[in-house]
Amino acid sequence: MKSPITLAAMLLITLSGPRMTDAGSVQPNVIVIVADDMGYSDPACFGGELATPALDRLASEGIRFTHCYNGGMCIVSRASLLTGHWWPKALPEFTRTPLLSERLQQAGYRTAIIGKWHLPGHPMDRGFDHFFGFLNGFTDHFEGSTSYRLDREPFRDFGEDYYSSDDFTDRAIKFIRSSPESDSERPFMLYLSYQAPHNPLQAPTADIRRHRGKYLQGWQAIREARFRRQHKLGIVPADSVLPKYPDNLPDWESLSPAQRDLEDLRMSVYAAMVERMDQGIGRLLEALEESGQAESTLVLFMSDNGTDSFSVVDKPMLASGKLPGDRKSNWQPGTGWAYACVTPWRLYKISQHAGGVTTGAIAWWPTGIREPGRIETSHVHMADVLPTILAASRVDVQNSVAGECFLPVFKGEAWKRKEPLFFQFMDNRAIRTAEWTLAEVDGTGWGLFHVASDPFENDDVKRKHSKIATELAECWDQWWREQSGKPTYLAESTKESEHYRPQGDRGSGAVYRPTAMPAKDADRYPIP
Repeated sequence: MKSPITLAAMLLITLSGPRMTDAGSVQPNVIVIVADDMGYSDPACFGGELATPALDRLASEGIRFTHCYNGGMCIVSRASLLTGHWWPKALPEFTRTPLLSERLQQAGYRTAIIGKWHLPGHPMDRGFDHFFGFLNGFTDHFEGSTSYRLDREPFRDFGEDYYSSDDFTDRAIKFIRSSPESDSERPFMLYLSYQAPHNPLQAPTADIRRHRGKYLQGWQAIREARFRRQHKLGIVPADSVLPKYPDNLPDWESLSPAQRDLEDLRMSVYAAMVERMDQGIGRLLEALEESGQAESTLVLFMSDNGTDSFSVVDKPMLASGKLPGDRKSNWQPGTGWAYACVTPWRLYKISQHAGGVTTGAIAWWPTGIREPGRIETSHVHMADVLPTILAASRVDVQNSVAGECFLPVFKGEAWKRKEPLFFQFMDNRAIRTAEWTLAEVDGTGWGLFHVASDPFENDDVKRKHSKIATELAECWDQWWREQSGKPTYLAESTKESEHYRPQGDRGSGAVYRPTAMPAKDADRYPIP
């Protein structure tokens, strides 16, 4: 088997003053929108109970990708997105690889990134004309950080009412509307990189309170309800069943009332963050329509990885008097809600099982997508975003990339990617074909899953199909040598990997121990 290519993730493509290409077709503006740590099933159009009318509209008028893959971790996915390469090559060679922004800038696009960067260097040195956001991995949603920049200058003007998702949306709208007269015929590329719903879990108080009490039914009930909706929507096969309940996740009924209270608050904040981001996307779509650009806009939406399952700062947060939602707090979703948010998949952020690397992606392009409302099962990956956008923009790829152009899918044409797909982060790795998945979590050894009959990677059949497991493992090893330049694979052991371990859910992982709401704080975010 040859080392093939990846697939697509989150992207939006739009149009500003129409510019005709040599081929006589309109050259679109490009908007790439990425959510941060959002679960596969969070939007209503993928089975969630959240109010996401903007994403639902994009889905009903566009294409939903049920098998869109990312890298399982922020920086991994973003490196593949902007370079079109598998991450073991993309990140080490990031400074020497032409980015999507540089390719489009050279083709005459005006370019901007708004939101999270989290990659080497400064974005304005890599093809972006304008930057507003932060350079590192995360910041306080209300108060920002010293990592914020307005173009190249430090930005500290955070007012009392500042909230990251709102400000990112406002600045995105300003950018798409603010083409100088001299640039009226130039298309634009906007990379809108939200931080929501990445930690810290923070949202306006009114938004949080609107959700309080909805999650007292528990993570298993939420997961089962989402799965039923996925059946009705056609997101999952009609005869499919959920994976086994994780061994390291306690039964909801075993939690004390104080534990359930805090867990409900944790998820209420997370839900509020996703909905606030969706409201921003809705305002962006309205701005495109008001400026006459909506019809020629392609939208592909996705998350950079699965939901964060960790809760490593719960005790320090409570010791400092901080609850989920508070300013200067830093709560994470925790294993229980990550389990619900990635429905129907197994495992979470960092893991290379499907729950860590699968995103519910949406493509929307009124003049470029045939048969809107479709559900597309073709496997796409974030590395495919670059060649797909360049093809839509009539820009030559020039240098070879790992990603594959899936533009034919928009036209309703038959399309099939090369197989298999490859994944790795720290001591988690996987290789996927249409029929099989070979995956390893936390360095515990390969597991083989016949995804044609077991789509959610529930039953390890490595002993029964040892020859297939060996062949896939050898193929992964060859890919690793080609991509990393290293003769053999050695699982990474870093302070970060020791901090965020283990991920396993079949007895190999640490048991999740929910935190209890302190009695003194019980009325701060009251349940109606």
